[in-house]
Amino acid sequence: MASLAWQLARRYRSTRHSSGFIRFISASSTSGIALGVAILILALSVMNGFEQALEQRLLSVIPHVELEAVQQRITDWQRKQQQFATVQGVAGVAPYIKSNGMLRVGSAVKAAEVRGIDIAAERRISDFAAYISSGQLDSLNDGEVVLGQGIADALQVAVGEQVQLLLPKLTDDGRLASHSTAVLTVSAIVAVGGQLDYSQIWLNMANLAELLAFEPDAIQGFAFRIDEIFQAPQIARQLGRVSEDYVYMLDWFRTQGHVYQDIQMVRTILYLVLALVIAVACFNIVATLVMAVREKEGDIAILLTMGVSPVTVVLAFMWLGWLNGLVGTVMGGVAGVLLASYIEPVFAFITAVLGHSLLDPSIYFINFIPSLLQWQDVTLTLSVALIMSLLATLYPAWRAAKVAPARVLGQH
Repeated sequence: MASLAWQLARRYRSTRHSSGFIRFISASSTSGIALGVAILILALSVMNGFEQALEQRLLSVIPHVELEAVQQRITDWQRKQQQFATVQGVAGVAPYIKSNGMLRVGSAVKAAEVRGIDIAAERRISDFAAYISSGQLDSLNDGEVVLGQGIADALQVAVGEQVQLLLPKLTDDGRLASHSTAVLTVSAIVAVGGQLDYSQIWLNMANLAELLAFEPDAIQGFAFRIDEIFQAPQIARQLGRVSEDYVYMLDWFRTQGHVYQDIQMVRTILYLVLALVIAVACFNIVATLVMAVREKEGDIAILLTMGVSPVTVVLAFMWLGWLNGLVGTVMGGVAGVLLASYIEPVFAFITAVLGHSLLDPSIYFINFIPSLLQWQDVTLTLSVALIMSLLATLYPAWRAAKVAPARVLGQH
């Protein structure tokens, strides 16, 4: 029965007696399914790529968790650092001091967040040294500064040149008391990609403490790298309970969580929209089969008269319609995998031709289109398309089995 149904479906599909309109609707349904499947695979791969870039680039540079002093600065920090390092889930701890400042080179001025770090401890929590575009970061001495690539471009400075840094000095209650000025030599330029390159510079922690008139052996807070990034809020609270100081408990969800949530939201919306596109294309299968049943009523009546069971007729037209969905799904799957695999070099080529990136690095956290093809996404997409295509064949195939041979043959 299945073999006969398959042979009938192949015969009807390959016949050239169908009207041009039916062939056009059939081709439209196949093309629509292929396009929807290809774009959905590409969209999911790009969203996976953005999520991977968030984890591997941005979250490899910014602290996962921070404890920042509320009022009184943190003292005896070496002992406290060792205490925090023993907390379960903590991979690294580094002290820091930060402030807002202004950089000036000639008439060019740029605002930035100034972060004072201990370079040896910073290497345990951050991989930003891996993104050095020029210069070196083996050490960070007094009088040296590391700039983000965006800041360096805005000020038009290179490694070895000098910049002037203006820093505010605040009272204990946060009011501006005075300011300090320092002339610093650019020792390295960091190009992580995205907003960080335009907003942050790094100084030696002791040097920044001196410029801000911090007490000896005083810091502003601790930055942490943790083993499980999605456990950041829980570990932040755990570290807060361990802390002996009155601190703010900060985690990357507070500063960059909106980026992760936006990625997940866009992924969900794209999946729903493109799944609906595939569903609309599948409705064309319904129209194609309904017209095919009308056109083949005579053949169906003869088959039923010859003793072919209605089930065989149903299966034949289900196969006929499902072949459109199968062809479209396979074509779309192949195209989607190819697009997802080569979208990065294609985007890089388009950027090179246009001379500027379509993703503004001062707004987005990266300036390229990442892609991570995951086969479970491909399998899910193909399965959804095939199931929708199969469901679209049920009603027309059922109508084909309801053809009355006496009525149809009596008209001829």
